[in-house]
Amino acid sequence: MKYFKDTEEFIKNKKVFCGIDVHKSKWNLCFFSDGEMIERMQINSDYHRLLTHLHTFYHSASSVKLVYEAGFTGFWLCRKLRKAGYHCIVTPPNRVPKTEGKVKTDKRDAAKLARYLCSGILKEVYLPPESIEADRRVERHRLSFVKKKTRIQNQIKSFLYLHDVQRPDFIKRRWSKAYMQWLEALKFDHTADRFVLERMFSNYHHIRDELAAITRQLRRLSRTEPYYKNFKRLTACKGVGLVTAMTYLLELHDLTRFPSADKLSSYLGMTSSQHSSGEKVRLGHITREGNVYARRCLVESAWTVIRFDPHLREKYNRIRAKGTNGKKAIVAVARSLALRLRRCLLDEVPYEVGIC
Repeated sequence: MKYFKDTEEFIKNKKVFCGIDVHKSKWNLCFFSDGEMIERMQINSDYHRLLTHLHTFYHSASSVKLVYEAGFTGFWLCRKLRKAGYHCIVTPPNRVPKTEGKVKTDKRDAAKLARYLCSGILKEVYLPPESIEADRRVERHRLSFVKKKTRIQNQIKSFLYLHDVQRPDFIKRRWSKAYMQWLEALKFDHTADRFVLERMFSNYHHIRDELAAITRQLRRLSRTEPYYKNFKRLTACKGVGLVTAMTYLLELHDLTRFPSADKLSSYLGMTSSQHSSGEKVRLGHITREGNVYARRCLVESAWTVIRFDPHLREKYNRIRAKGTNGKKAIVAVARSLALRLRRCLLDEVPYEVGIC
């Protein structure tokens, strides 16, 4: 622990700003007040010790504001500090201004956070209600199993390529019932190969069963009071199903926090990046910042929506006619879809083709 001022006398009736560099076992803290560093310390990752220190040394300050970067610890520390009466925010790491220099330490990171908090230039992560955050974990847990399913499917395909085993012509689709029966009946010269394939089958069936259970839970959530009405409004759009609708509701939650369509587009990372200087204006690909879960589902749904919504299909065709590839065109459609769904929820009306 290191003091830079006579703390109690110096901070009396002043604002104190604290940056916390959070790690699994240690927290580095740095306190600023009146533009000067007043204390730097390292403690075990213990909330009660932090709270005791704040009560003991900073009770005479007019206010104490704290900040730490979003990461593996989530929001529990922020919520506890707020309940204790302190002003605490969580800031996205990619929005913290970078400083020059090749020396990076936890102490410097804590000091940087405190200094930027004092300057008022840090962005704040939105903290959803704990119930929404808990339900959101179901949706994100489902996505992790979708990735696992894709991975094990690729492993099985690679195994077949390794043995030059081709899918027969009478089986039209991979992973259908007929395809799985054909795989299970395959014969190999070595028992070890058959053993490996059987273990892959076992893993595949386990992942598929878990994915089905998680999807059922997500469907149960869609029928509960907080979501049911808005869920029905979103799924009135052909192409927006269970996963996309619930992802939209859980990841965005309170749409009133986006005062404009541009704010929502920016949060979804669907606005164009820009590199301009002087009279030259250069627009690049989308920023891909913000919420990747909602963006991913919207883009996937957009491929289906354009089959049923003539207005969005016309937009897709118009962009393609300019020479733009299909992936970029569908992202533009997904942005329009996101804004139309926003309008439905704000106006409390079901989705309609051509709604603005």
